[in-house]
Amino acid sequence: MNKIKSSLLFLILLQSILVLSQIPKEIPLYPNGIKDNPIVHEQKENFVDSIAKPGSLSQKNRVFSNISEPTYMIFPAAEANNKHIATIIFPGGGFVTNWVDKEGTDLALWLSSQGITCMVVKYRTNTKDKNGKFEIPMETTYFNALYSDVSASIMNMIGLADKLKFDKDKVGILGFSAGGYIAEQLTFKTNSDKSGWKPAFVGLIYAGDKIKYLESVKDKSTLPPFFMAIARDDKKWTLKRALPFLSAVVAEVDKSELHIYSKGDHGFGLAYNEGHSVALWKNSFNNWLLDIYKK
Repeated sequence: MNKIKSSLLFLILLQSILVLSQIPKEIPLYPNGIKDNPIVHEQKENFVDSIAKPGSLSQKNRVFSNISEPTYMIFPAAEANNKHIATIIFPGGGFVTNWVDKEGTDLALWLSSQGITCMVVKYRTNTKDKNGKFEIPMETTYFNALYSDVSASIMNMIGLADKLKFDKDKVGILGFSAGGYIAEQLTFKTNSDKSGWKPAFVGLIYAGDKIKYLESVKDKSTLPPFFMAIARDDKKWTLKRALPFLSAVVAEVDKSELHIYSKGDHGFGLAYNEGHSVALWKNSFNNWLLDIYKK
């Protein structure tokens, strides 16, 4: 019996080592640092590593906070089935945390195995005081820094196209919750900035509600296709709040898809045990990309 237990422990340890070896090192988003960085926290960056759910590809569930020096991780597409498509992933966390594994590395590990190159961004975060108010002014300071991180992520990703063998015109974005807000803002408000870059596709996972942005676009054919997924029982980002925007997008933007799952609540990530149908959303996203780029 002891030998069996020892063998099982060895296998578990070996599996953990193999998984960790698949998670790439974090790379500074700004190799030369950030001059006059407006996002500086009294406490150093830290994370809580909760118990990962069974089935988690990363076998980790880190939640980072007090991020003042953003980083990114690259997950190259499997060479055997490289689809020459790339996705920049923005995890959620309400702008005060970053759920880098549950809403980042888990998806990146799976998508890269399907032949899609991924970048997971650990962007700068805000903090809240004891009254629940953001300590760094959101509109005047924090969002400016956040969008600088987004722009730097895009430029870094585009710069890797030749090396990682993906097409520069097939680079999209996907965001969870607060990360979805980033993706939405980038699509509607910042694609006319100096970079001139527009995402080839957009993924919004339990996110999206600014219907005024959609209504302001006269020519909807200029918008990239959207993939949107949300749970009907989401208590934080309610369907009632999100549906006007989501349904309008799927009705007016070509090649867009909307998936509403009966079970999953908010923050289901890859939905390892939140429900049966919601766990299939990543497959739908992958197949949707193949439909978009099917020749």
